[in-house]
Amino acid sequence: MKVKTVGFPMIHNFAGDKRDFIPDLFRFMDRYDGVAFYLEEGYGQRLGYSEEDYLAASAKVRFVPFEEAYQQDITMILKDPELENLEMLKDGSAFFTMLHYSTRPAVVELIKRKNLQTFSMDSIVDDQGLRMFVDYFGTAYCGCKAGIDVLKKTYRDFYSRERGPLKAFVMGAGGVGQGVVKSLEVISDDEFLDKKGVAGILPFVATRTITSDKQAMRELLKEADLLIDATQRKNQSIQIIDNEEVAYLPEHAVIVDLCADRYDFTLDPPLRRVVEGTVNGNPAHYIIYPDDALYDQLPAAVDSTNRRIVVSCDAWPGMDYRRSVQYYYGLMKNYVGVILGKDFDEISEDSDNLFERGLYRSTLVYFESKKK
Repeated sequence: MKVKTVGFPMIHNFAGDKRDFIPDLFRFMDRYDGVAFYLEEGYGQRLGYSEEDYLAASAKVRFVPFEEAYQQDITMILKDPELENLEMLKDGSAFFTMLHYSTRPAVVELIKRKNLQTFSMDSIVDDQGLRMFVDYFGTAYCGCKAGIDVLKKTYRDFYSRERGPLKAFVMGAGGVGQGVVKSLEVISDDEFLDKKGVAGILPFVATRTITSDKQAMRELLKEADLLIDATQRKNQSIQIIDNEEVAYLPEHAVIVDLCADRYDFTLDPPLRRVVEGTVNGNPAHYIIYPDDALYDQLPAAVDSTNRRIVVSCDAWPGMDYRRSVQYYYGLMKNYVGVILGKDFDEISEDSDNLFERGLYRSTLVYFESKKK
Protein backbone atom coordinates (compact mmCIF):
# COMPACT_ATOMS: atom_id res chain seq x y z
CA MET A 1 0.00 0.00 0.00
CA LYS A 2 1.29 3.45 -0.96
CA VAL A 3 0.65 6.08 1.69
CA LYS A 4 -1.70 8.92 0.78
CA THR A 5 -2.72 10.11 4.25
CA VAL A 6 -0.77 10.28 7.53
CA GLY A 7 -2.42 10.74 10.94
CA PHE A 8 -0.73 12.50 13.85
CA PRO A 9 -2.64 12.11 17.13
CA MET A 10 -1.34 13.64 20.36
CA ILE A 11 0.09 11.75 23.35
CA HIS A 12 -2.64 11.52 25.99
CA ASN A 13 -1.74 8.45 28.05
CA PHE A 14 1.65 9.54 29.43
CA ALA A 15 0.78 12.29 31.91
CA GLY A 16 2.88 15.40 31.38
CA ASP A 17 4.42 14.26 28.07
CA LYS A 18 3.96 17.28 25.79
CA ARG A 19 5.83 15.99 22.77
CA ASP A 20 4.38 16.32 19.30
CA PHE A 21 6.32 16.48 16.05
CA ILE A 22 7.38 20.04 15.30
CA PRO A 23 6.42 22.10 12.20
CA ASP A 24 9.90 21.51 10.73
CA LEU A 25 9.01 17.85 10.16
CA PHE A 26 5.96 18.79 8.06
CA ARG A 27 8.04 21.29 6.14
CA PHE A 28 10.45 18.44 5.41
CA MET A 29 7.67 16.01 4.40
CA ASP A 30 5.99 18.56 2.15
CA ARG A 31 8.34 17.45 -0.64
CA TYR A 32 6.50 14.11 -1.00
CA ASP A 33 3.74 14.41 -3.59
CA GLY A 34 0.26 13.04 -3.11
CA VAL A 35 0.38 12.83 0.71
CA ALA A 36 -1.79 14.77 3.19
CA PHE A 37 -1.16 15.13 6.92
CA TYR A 38 -4.04 14.90 9.41
CA LEU A 39 -3.14 16.42 12.79
CA GLU A 40 -5.30 16.16 15.87
CA GLU A 41 -6.88 19.48 16.81
CA GLY A 42 -4.58 21.23 19.30
CA TYR A 43 -1.48 19.49 17.96
CA GLY A 44 1.73 21.25 19.02
CA GLN A 45 0.02 23.77 21.28
CA ARG A 46 1.61 22.26 24.41
CA LEU A 47 4.96 23.05 22.80
CA GLY A 48 3.95 26.64 22.12
CA TYR A 49 3.08 26.22 18.42
CA SER A 50 -0.14 27.34 16.77
CA GLU A 51 -2.17 25.83 13.94
CA GLU A 52 -0.80 28.63 11.74
CA ASP A 53 2.77 27.41 12.38
CA TYR A 54 1.92 24.00 10.96
CA LEU A 55 -0.14 25.34 8.07
CA ALA A 56 2.75 27.64 7.15
CA ALA A 57 5.08 24.63 7.12
CA SER A 58 2.92 22.68 4.67
CA ALA A 59 -0.30 23.34 2.80
CA LYS A 60 -0.95 19.59 3.08
CA VAL A 61 -1.66 19.87 6.83
CA ARG A 62 -5.26 19.38 8.01
CA PHE A 63 -6.52 19.66 11.60
CA VAL A 64 -9.08 17.02 12.48
CA PRO A 65 -10.84 15.52 15.53
CA PHE A 66 -8.98 13.02 17.70
CA GLU A 67 -10.65 9.95 16.16
CA GLU A 68 -9.95 11.00 12.58
CA ALA A 69 -6.21 11.24 13.24
CA TYR A 70 -6.29 7.46 13.81
CA GLN A 71 -8.18 6.70 10.59
CA GLN A 72 -5.43 7.38 8.03
CA ASP A 73 -3.23 5.12 5.88
CA ILE A 74 -0.49 5.39 8.50
CA THR A 75 -0.53 6.83 12.02
CA MET A 76 2.62 8.27 13.64
CA ILE A 77 3.07 9.07 17.34
CA LEU A 78 6.08 8.92 19.66
CA LYS A 79 4.48 6.90 22.47
CA ASP A 80 2.23 3.86 22.14
CA PRO A 81 -1.42 4.83 22.91
CA GLU A 82 -3.87 2.87 25.03
CA LEU A 83 -5.55 -0.18 23.52
CA GLU A 84 -8.90 1.59 23.12
CA ASN A 85 -7.20 4.20 20.96
CA LEU A 86 -5.45 1.56 18.89
CA GLU A 87 -8.88 0.06 18.17
CA MET A 88 -9.60 3.22 16.15
CA LEU A 89 -6.81 2.41 13.68
CA LYS A 90 -8.20 1.54 10.26
CA ASP A 91 -8.00 -2.16 9.48
CA GLY A 92 -5.12 -2.85 7.12
CA SER A 93 -3.44 0.49 7.84
CA ALA A 94 0.07 1.11 9.16
CA PHE A 95 1.38 2.34 12.49
CA PHE A 96 4.75 3.88 13.47
CA THR A 97 5.44 4.28 17.20
CA MET A 98 7.25 2.76 20.20
CA LEU A 99 5.55 -0.64 20.26
CA HIS A 100 7.62 -2.94 22.55
CA TYR A 101 6.44 -6.19 20.94
CA SER A 102 8.16 -8.41 23.53
CA THR A 103 6.26 -7.02 26.53
CA ARG A 104 2.90 -6.02 24.98
CA PRO A 105 1.10 -9.25 23.98
CA ALA A 106 -2.30 -7.52 23.94
CA VAL A 107 -0.97 -4.97 21.45
CA VAL A 108 0.48 -7.74 19.28
CA GLU A 109 -2.89 -9.51 19.28
CA LEU A 110 -4.61 -6.31 18.17
CA ILE A 111 -2.06 -5.77 15.39
CA LYS A 112 -2.78 -9.22 14.00
CA ARG A 113 -6.56 -8.95 14.38
CA LYS A 114 -6.67 -5.61 12.56
CA ASN A 115 -4.07 -6.72 9.99
CA LEU A 116 -1.86 -3.71 10.69
CA GLN A 117 1.54 -3.07 9.15
CA THR A 118 3.62 -1.88 12.08
CA PHE A 119 7.01 -0.25 12.48
CA SER A 120 8.27 -0.22 16.04
CA MET A 121 10.62 2.69 16.70
CA ASP A 122 12.27 0.84 19.58
CA SER A 123 13.00 -2.15 17.30
CA ILE A 124 14.82 -0.24 14.54
CA VAL A 125 18.37 -1.58 14.59
CA ASP A 126 21.40 -1.40 12.33
CA ASP A 127 23.27 -4.31 10.75
CA GLN A 128 25.05 -4.97 14.07
CA GLY A 129 21.81 -5.02 16.05
CA LEU A 130 22.31 -1.60 17.67
CA ARG A 131 19.27 0.63 18.13
CA MET A 132 19.02 3.54 15.70
CA PHE A 133 15.83 5.31 16.81
CA VAL A 134 16.74 6.10 20.41
CA ASP A 135 17.90 8.96 22.63
CA TYR A 136 20.23 7.30 25.12
CA PHE A 137 21.78 10.51 26.37
CA GLY A 138 18.44 12.27 26.75
CA THR A 139 17.13 9.36 28.83
CA ALA A 140 20.27 9.17 30.96
CA TYR A 141 20.78 12.88 31.54
CA CYS A 142 17.19 13.72 32.48
CA GLY A 143 17.00 10.78 34.91
CA CYS A 144 20.40 11.43 36.49
CA LYS A 145 19.68 15.15 36.86
CA ALA A 146 16.40 14.37 38.61
CA GLY A 147 18.17 11.91 40.91
CA ILE A 148 20.90 14.39 41.84
CA ASP A 149 18.36 17.14 42.48
CA VAL A 150 16.57 14.86 44.96
CA LEU A 151 19.85 13.73 46.55
CA LYS A 152 20.67 17.36 47.35
CA LYS A 153 17.59 17.37 49.59
CA THR A 154 18.01 13.94 51.18
CA TYR A 155 21.76 14.00 51.89
CA ARG A 156 22.76 16.75 54.29
CA ASP A 157 26.46 16.27 53.44
CA PHE A 158 25.88 16.81 49.71
CA TYR A 159 28.20 19.86 49.62
CA SER A 160 30.39 18.83 52.58
CA ARG A 161 34.19 18.80 52.27
CA GLU A 162 34.28 16.03 54.88
CA ARG A 163 32.72 13.29 52.79
CA GLY A 164 34.32 11.26 50.03
CA PRO A 165 33.01 11.14 46.45
CA LEU A 166 29.31 10.66 45.90
CA LYS A 167 29.02 7.08 44.66
CA ALA A 168 26.70 6.28 41.80
CA PHE A 169 26.14 2.54 41.33
CA VAL A 170 25.15 2.05 37.68
CA MET A 171 23.58 -1.28 36.67
CA GLY A 172 24.10 -1.83 32.95
CA ALA A 173 26.87 -0.93 30.50
CA GLY A 174 24.89 -0.61 27.25
CA GLY A 175 23.80 2.55 25.49
CA VAL A 176 21.88 3.94 28.46
CA GLY A 177 24.62 2.99 30.92
CA GLN A 178 27.24 4.73 28.80
CA GLY A 179 24.96 7.76 28.61
CA VAL A 180 24.73 7.70 32.41
CA VAL A 181 28.50 7.91 32.85
CA LYS A 182 28.70 10.90 30.49
CA SER A 183 25.70 12.54 32.16
CA LEU A 184 27.22 12.15 35.62
CA GLU A 185 30.43 13.74 34.37
CA VAL A 186 28.51 16.76 33.09
CA ILE A 187 26.37 17.06 36.22
CA SER A 188 29.35 16.57 38.55
CA ASP A 189 31.27 19.34 36.78
CA ASP A 190 28.28 21.67 37.00
CA GLU A 191 27.77 20.99 40.71
CA PHE A 192 31.28 20.71 42.10
CA LEU A 193 33.99 21.95 39.74
CA ASP A 194 33.95 25.43 41.23
CA LYS A 195 33.69 24.19 44.83
CA LYS A 196 37.25 23.46 45.89
CA GLY A 197 37.62 20.60 48.31
CA VAL A 198 34.16 19.12 47.62
CA ALA A 199 34.40 15.72 45.93
CA GLY A 200 32.21 15.10 42.91
CA ILE A 201 30.33 12.07 41.64
CA LEU A 202 32.11 8.73 41.18
CA PRO A 203 30.25 6.32 38.86
CA PHE A 204 30.98 2.62 39.11
CA VAL A 205 29.38 0.33 36.56
CA ALA A 206 28.12 -3.17 37.37
CA THR A 207 27.81 -5.62 34.49
CA ARG A 208 25.93 -8.92 34.68
CA THR A 209 28.84 -10.74 36.32
CA ILE A 210 28.41 -8.37 39.27
CA THR A 211 24.63 -7.92 39.35
CA SER A 212 24.23 -11.71 39.45
CA ASP A 213 26.47 -11.97 42.57
CA LYS A 214 24.23 -11.36 45.60
CA GLN A 215 27.04 -10.88 48.09
CA ALA A 216 28.95 -8.46 45.88
CA MET A 217 25.74 -6.51 45.27
CA ARG A 218 25.01 -6.16 48.97
CA GLU A 219 28.43 -4.68 49.65
CA LEU A 220 28.07 -2.25 46.76
CA LEU A 221 24.58 -1.19 47.80
CA LYS A 222 25.86 -0.23 51.25
CA GLU A 223 28.11 2.39 49.61
CA ALA A 224 25.68 3.76 47.01
CA ASP A 225 24.34 7.29 47.19
CA LEU A 226 22.61 6.70 43.86
CA LEU A 227 21.40 3.35 42.50
CA ILE A 228 20.83 3.77 38.75
CA ASP A 229 18.98 1.15 36.71
CA ALA A 230 20.28 1.25 33.12
CA THR A 231 19.78 -2.45 32.45
CA GLN A 232 18.34 -4.14 29.39
CA ARG A 233 17.13 -7.59 30.38
CA LYS A 234 16.44 -10.28 27.80
CA ASN A 235 14.22 -11.99 30.37
CA GLN A 236 12.04 -9.41 32.11
CA SER A 237 10.51 -12.02 34.40
CA ILE A 238 13.71 -12.05 36.49
CA GLN A 239 14.30 -9.16 38.90
CA ILE A 240 17.88 -8.20 39.72
CA ILE A 241 17.47 -6.77 43.23
CA ASP A 242 15.07 -8.40 45.69
CA ASN A 243 13.27 -6.06 48.04
CA GLU A 244 15.17 -7.32 51.08
CA GLU A 245 18.37 -6.06 49.44
CA VAL A 246 16.97 -2.53 49.12
CA ALA A 247 17.48 -2.30 52.89
CA TYR A 248 21.26 -2.28 52.32
CA LEU A 249 21.04 1.13 50.64
CA PRO A 250 21.76 4.13 52.92
CA GLU A 251 18.60 5.92 54.06
CA HIS A 252 19.48 8.99 52.00
CA ALA A 253 20.10 6.99 48.81
CA VAL A 254 18.00 7.66 45.71
CA ILE A 255 17.01 5.00 43.19
CA VAL A 256 17.06 6.28 39.59
CA ASP A 257 14.82 4.17 37.35
CA LEU A 258 15.78 4.83 33.72
CA CYS A 259 14.24 1.73 32.16
CA ALA A 260 10.65 2.20 33.37
CA ASP A 261 9.87 -1.51 33.21
CA ARG A 262 6.51 -2.62 34.54
CA TYR A 263 4.83 -5.40 36.45
CA ASP A 264 2.41 -7.60 34.54
CA PHE A 265 1.11 -10.63 36.41
CA THR A 266 -1.37 -11.49 33.65
CA LEU A 267 1.53 -13.11 31.79
CA ASP A 268 3.18 -16.45 32.58
CA PRO A 269 5.86 -15.95 33.74
CA PRO A 270 4.95 -12.44 34.95
CA LEU A 271 6.98 -9.37 34.03
CA ARG A 272 8.89 -7.88 36.96
CA ARG A 273 10.75 -4.63 37.58
CA VAL A 274 14.52 -4.66 38.08
CA VAL A 275 14.33 -3.48 41.70
CA GLU A 276 11.52 -5.28 43.51
CA GLY A 277 9.00 -3.04 45.20
CA THR A 278 9.65 0.11 43.18
CA VAL A 279 6.93 1.79 41.16
CA ASN A 280 6.81 3.54 37.81
CA GLY A 281 6.37 7.31 37.43
CA ASN A 282 5.64 9.68 34.57
CA PRO A 283 6.64 13.24 33.55
CA ALA A 284 3.97 14.73 35.81
CA HIS A 285 4.84 12.52 38.82
CA TYR A 286 8.43 11.33 38.72
CA ILE A 287 9.60 11.76 42.34
CA ILE A 288 8.12 8.89 44.34
CA TYR A 289 8.47 9.01 48.10
CA PRO A 290 8.21 5.91 50.33
CA ASP A 291 4.65 6.77 51.38
CA ASP A 292 3.40 7.46 47.84
CA ALA A 293 -0.08 6.12 47.04
CA LEU A 294 1.35 4.45 43.91
CA TYR A 295 2.64 1.66 46.16
CA ASP A 296 -0.97 0.68 46.84
CA GLN A 297 -1.28 -0.31 43.18
CA LEU A 298 1.50 -2.91 43.28
CA PRO A 299 0.48 -6.54 42.75
CA ALA A 300 0.02 -8.46 45.99
CA ALA A 301 2.93 -10.78 45.11
CA VAL A 302 5.39 -7.86 45.09
CA ASP A 303 7.25 -7.10 48.32
CA SER A 304 7.71 -3.36 48.90
CA THR A 305 8.60 -3.47 52.60
CA ASN A 306 11.93 -1.71 52.10
CA ARG A 307 11.68 1.59 50.26
CA ARG A 308 13.83 4.52 49.24
CA ILE A 309 12.98 7.63 47.26
CA VAL A 310 12.67 6.65 43.60
CA VAL A 311 12.82 8.90 40.55
CA SER A 312 11.08 7.13 37.71
CA CYS A 313 9.57 8.20 34.39
CA ASP A 314 8.12 6.33 31.42
CA ALA A 315 9.30 9.10 29.06
CA TRP A 316 12.59 10.49 30.39
CA PRO A 317 13.59 12.38 27.20
CA GLY A 318 10.26 14.18 27.42
CA MET A 319 11.36 15.83 30.66
CA ASP A 320 13.44 18.15 28.48
CA TYR A 321 10.75 18.22 25.84
CA ARG A 322 12.13 21.10 23.76
CA ARG A 323 15.44 19.31 23.24
CA SER A 324 13.64 16.00 22.69
CA VAL A 325 11.32 17.16 19.92
CA GLN A 326 14.27 18.63 18.02
CA TYR A 327 16.22 15.41 18.47
CA TYR A 328 13.37 13.19 17.24
CA TYR A 329 12.78 15.52 14.30
CA GLY A 330 16.32 14.71 13.21
CA LEU A 331 15.69 10.98 13.55
CA MET A 332 12.36 11.07 11.70
CA LYS A 333 13.98 12.62 8.62
CA ASN A 334 15.85 9.34 8.13
CA TYR A 335 12.67 7.27 7.83
CA VAL A 336 9.76 9.29 6.45
CA GLY A 337 11.15 9.16 2.91
CA VAL A 338 11.10 5.37 2.97
CA ILE A 339 7.64 5.21 4.56
CA LEU A 340 6.05 7.78 2.25
CA GLY A 341 7.89 6.81 -0.91
CA LYS A 342 7.43 3.04 -1.05
CA ASP A 343 4.74 0.41 -0.90
CA PHE A 344 5.05 -1.24 2.49
CA ASP A 345 5.63 -4.67 0.98
CA GLU A 346 8.64 -3.27 -0.90
CA ILE A 347 10.48 -2.34 2.31
CA SER A 348 13.28 -4.88 2.53
CA GLU A 349 16.18 -6.00 4.69
CA ASP A 350 18.17 -6.36 1.46
CA SER A 351 17.89 -2.66 0.62
CA ASP A 352 21.03 -0.59 -0.02
CA ASN A 353 19.52 2.01 2.34
CA LEU A 354 20.57 1.51 5.98
CA PHE A 355 17.39 3.16 7.30
CA GLU A 356 15.13 1.00 5.14
CA ARG A 357 16.88 -2.10 6.46
CA GLY A 358 16.32 -0.83 9.98
CA LEU A 359 12.64 -0.18 9.29
CA TYR A 360 12.15 -3.71 8.00
CA ARG A 361 13.67 -5.08 11.20
CA SER A 362 11.10 -3.08 13.17
CA THR A 363 8.13 -4.95 11.70
CA LEU A 364 6.14 -7.53 13.64
CA VAL A 365 6.80 -10.04 10.83
CA TYR A 366 10.56 -9.72 11.38
CA PHE A 367 10.21 -9.81 15.19
CA GLU A 368 8.26 -13.05 15.08
CA SER A 369 10.60 -14.62 12.54
CA LYS A 370 13.52 -14.09 14.95
CA LYS A 371 11.67 -15.91 17.76
CA LYS A 372 11.50 -19.15 15.77
